[in-house]
Amino acid sequence: MRKLMGVLVLMAAACAEEQDKLVHGGPCERTSHPYQAALYTSGHLLCGGVLIHPLWVLTAAICRKPKLQVYLGKHNLRQTESSQEKTPVVRTVTHPGYDAATHDQDIMLLRLARPANLSESIQTARPTTAAAISWAGARRPTVRPEAGDRGRGQRVWATGRHGDFPDTIQCAYIHLVPREECERAYPGQITQSMLCAGDEKYGTDSCQGDSGGPLVCGDRLRGLVSWGNIPCGSKEKPGVYTDVCRYVNWIQRTIQAK
Repeated sequence: MRKLMGVLVLMAAACAEEQDKLVHGGPCERTSHPYQAALYTSGHLLCGGVLIHPLWVLTAAICRKPKLQVYLGKHNLRQTESSQEKTPVVRTVTHPGYDAATHDQDIMLLRLARPANLSESIQTARPTTAAAISWAGARRPTVRPEAGDRGRGQRVWATGRHGDFPDTIQCAYIHLVPREECERAYPGQITQSMLCAGDEKYGTDSCQGDSGGPLVCGDRLRGLVSWGNIPCGSKEKPGVYTDVCRYVNWIQRTIQAK
C-alpha cells in the first residue's frame, strides 16, 4: 500500500519505522473511518484493513500472518477507547492468484471469530461496484473531497499513520492516476489487478505499514494499499493499490461459502 487518500491506517530498522506511516496526511475526523481495521500480530501493528461485512475484513495478501487480531472502532492506537473492539481472526482466505514477487492480486479476506457490533464508530464499507453482496451497515464518510480535479483523475482519499502524528489515524487526498502514467512510472510492473493514485504537488503517500488500508472514492471502497516507491512520498511515483472492483465476485463467493 502506498500513496494515499483518505480512509484506513496504518521497510526495517529505525529509519524504516518512520516510513511505516502516511506521508503528508492530516488527522482524520474521529467518525470518518468507521470501517477501518487495524491488524495486529504478537501485540504489534501490522497492517490496515477494511470491514466489509460484520464477519469479514478485507486487506492485502502481504499481511497474512499467524494469530492475527483485528481492532475495530479504534482511532488512537496508543489508547484504550470505549468504541474499540478486538477480535481474533479464525480464517484467512488469500486470493489464489496472489504473487508475492510481483504484488499481483494482493488481496485477502479475514473471517472474524464473532460479528462486529455495528455502531457510530464501527461500520462496513461498500465497494465501488456493489454487486449482490450484502454490505450491511455501510455509511458515508464525513470527510469530503475537494472540488475540482485540475485535469487529473478522480479525487480519492486514504488513511494511515503520519510521522508527526503516530498515534491517531491520518487522512489525505490524492488523485487516481491514468493507467498510462502509472505504467510509465513502473515499467512492466503494473498488472490488471492494480491501480495508481498519488499527488504530484506534495507527494502525498501511504507506506508499507499502511498495507491493506482503504482507498475511498466518495462513499465507496475503490482500492487497498498494496505497494509503491521506496522511499515513500515521491511526487513522480504514485502509490499502487489493489483494484477492489475486480474482486467483488470473488469476495461474494468467499463470504457465501463461509
